[in-house]
Amino acid sequence: MKSQFFSLATAALFLAGPASGQPAPPPGLLDKISASHMKGHVSFLASDLLEGRDTPSKGLEIAAEYIAAHFRALGLEPGGDDGYFQKAPFALVRQPMDGFEMTIIVNGQTIPVPKERAMVSASAAADLSSLPIIKLALGDKEAVDNAVAQGLANKALLLTMPNFAAMSEEERETAFQTAMAARQKLLTAKPALALSLGGGGVGGGGGAARPRLREVSPAGEVEPPTVTISDEAAMKALRELPAGATASVSVKIPAPQEEKIALRNVIGVLRGSDPKLADEYILVTAHYDHTGVRAQGEGDRINNGANDDASGTACVLDMAAAFVHSGVKPKRTIVFMTYFGEEKGLLGSRYYGRNPRFPLAKTVANLNLEHMGRTDDNEGSTAGKLTMTGFDFTDMGDTFRMAGEMTGVVAYKHEKNSDSFFGRSDNQALADAGIPAHTFCAAFIFPDYHRPGDHWDKIDYDNMAKVLRTATLMTWMISENPERPKWNAANPKTAKYVEAAKKLHATAP
Repeated sequence: MKSQFFSLATAALFLAGPASGQPAPPPGLLDKISASHMKGHVSFLASDLLEGRDTPSKGLEIAAEYIAAHFRALGLEPGGDDGYFQKAPFALVRQPMDGFEMTIIVNGQTIPVPKERAMVSASAAADLSSLPIIKLALGDKEAVDNAVAQGLANKALLLTMPNFAAMSEEERETAFQTAMAARQKLLTAKPALALSLGGGGVGGGGGAARPRLREVSPAGEVEPPTVTISDEAAMKALRELPAGATASVSVKIPAPQEEKIALRNVIGVLRGSDPKLADEYILVTAHYDHTGVRAQGEGDRINNGANDDASGTACVLDMAAAFVHSGVKPKRTIVFMTYFGEEKGLLGSRYYGRNPRFPLAKTVANLNLEHMGRTDDNEGSTAGKLTMTGFDFTDMGDTFRMAGEMTGVVAYKHEKNSDSFFGRSDNQALADAGIPAHTFCAAFIFPDYHRPGDHWDKIDYDNMAKVLRTATLMTWMISENPERPKWNAANPKTAKYVEAAKKLHATAP
């Protein structure tokens, strides 16, 4: 009875058409969104069988096959380089510490750094002697630019972060993004070594206890080695190191041990129906990984990741099913994609951004879905609400509000989290390329976030279906509008995205 009322009510709205003059979709599209189907998806993806879908893990591989099987059943076109899979070459790297040696000389004082107080990330063995240390604050753009211009070969960089504790949350997020961009710029300039200062808790053989993932460069490029120091004497001397002071470092790093692996994004494609717009793409995405099993602790140690982000993955699957089963033919092509490795640093989305399966210049928008199921946000109930990050960064906010009005969902800007969370999910990789991209969520932070208690039975599936109808309608509206979404150039926070979009379209064929 409830779904029948929804169908009649929305039909009236659709027949009237939105005030903007955009065409209204057939009511059957939103009626195909199914709370029970999504419960089935989430309860499997977040089951103990998949052991938290760590990257890499057997559970992650099972999840990828499950998603591909559903794309196959829907008859979506395979969008990968291996059927529905986009294979990404990575290596699981373990860093032996036997044979590691490190000595720092500051103003004539020699300070050895024991292997238990160093965390190493290296692509190859290294034996470096008496490298001059250049201390750089990552928040100092002028100093960073000058260092790059002068050349960094045969030098060691001591990279220091801004004082985040003295900043507001919004300032902190902007400063963090700026610092990460500066760090990448410096490492791309190929210094001999990068140093950073950690806390006092690094131990157990340093990097030997913590395998890491590294993308395998097709050109075989070797990254500069990085060492995070947690030795108290060395940290004190380096923290107090003034500009222009004499300091040097010598280090021996054993060769890392690497295991080659192939990680996979899963991609299904619904081709557009319009002769002109079908060659443009809307990406509907979510990440299907989570954080695996806790190494220690009593009782339940599986981080099931039901809301984060089996819920978003289920929404991608159900939106695809809604389009297919309703027979609705969008004008633009819709790419349904789930990413690996979001929890390890947006690995899957960043890999796609560097290796797109569809031209970025013809990709008009990205709707990334995350935390779509829980309504028990730490700030209070979010039932009947949906928000998006970077709300004022593009004109997609207007379309979002309109879709919310038509589906009975409050589509709103979270004043505290909207901007600060923009760079924390998989939309960031597409935004960096110049594509209007946002993450949509029902709750930002909720009880059991990144904990074993994030179980499938804590999700409000009826509300999840309601907010997915909003995202589905918004996807349809973007597919039908001859005008592409645009960055809001008047917002100073979008400057780098506006510039990236200009470059993207200037170089497009």
